[in-house]
Amino acid sequence: MNSSSQPVQSPDGGALSAAVVCRNVEKSFGQGNAVTRALTGVNLEVYAGEMLMLVGPSGCGKTTLLSVIAGILDADNGSVELFNRPMGLLRGAEKTRFRGRFIGFSFQQFNLLPQLTALENAGIPLLILGWPRKKALARAAELLEQLGLADRMSNFPKQLSGGQQQRVAFARALIHEPKLVVCDEPTSALDGRTGEQVIAALRQMAVKPGRAVIVVTHDTRIFHFADRIARMDDGRIVDTGSVKTMLAGEQ
Repeated sequence: MNSSSQPVQSPDGGALSAAVVCRNVEKSFGQGNAVTRALTGVNLEVYAGEMLMLVGPSGCGKTTLLSVIAGILDADNGSVELFNRPMGLLRGAEKTRFRGRFIGFSFQQFNLLPQLTALENAGIPLLILGWPRKKALARAAELLEQLGLADRMSNFPKQLSGGQQQRVAFARALIHEPKLVVCDEPTSALDGRTGEQVIAALRQMAVKPGRAVIVVTHDTRIFHFADRIARMDDGRIVDTGSVKTMLAGEQ
């Protein structure tokens, strides 16, 4: 089954609009005999209002695809559109501004600044966008409270557990109301119970009608939080479908 081009249904029965459209995306690293083809013709649609999990074996191209979609890497061939905006037409500072305004990032290693408190880390995107510090930190406090960190705002990253650091990273990814949220292995450093708790928090906070969420993961324990799963292998999407359908195919 390969249903990536079939529209996903919203709760009211209507078709969701495509937030991300990848067409024949290719990406290689190296040159000559040392070239590695990371993406070999990826076709994928991700819809506004859904959480899609991107899964597959290590080295299959998941993180590379996530980086191309988010504009961190440029595709060698093919096209990527985010909310009808061709990413290939954005260059330099324009692309940086686009990412800063419309994309929220949550990385595998959290990437919190150790010299800043949880509150300050969460508020960074708004400060970069030019918000007054008081207003940015007030918004950060609201998000951290919603994520269950009301009593941890003044703590530094080293004073937080892995799950708490991940929640701060989620707050930082969501604070500027991005239209696309991308997460790379958000539960890899967490135990099973904590991983489920933080993904549940992400789903509650991030999944909205006008926003798409893409999660790269190896963690089968969190698959049931996804609306759809896209499976990669050898640099391309080989299967997409509902969680129930995809898991049934493995049995």
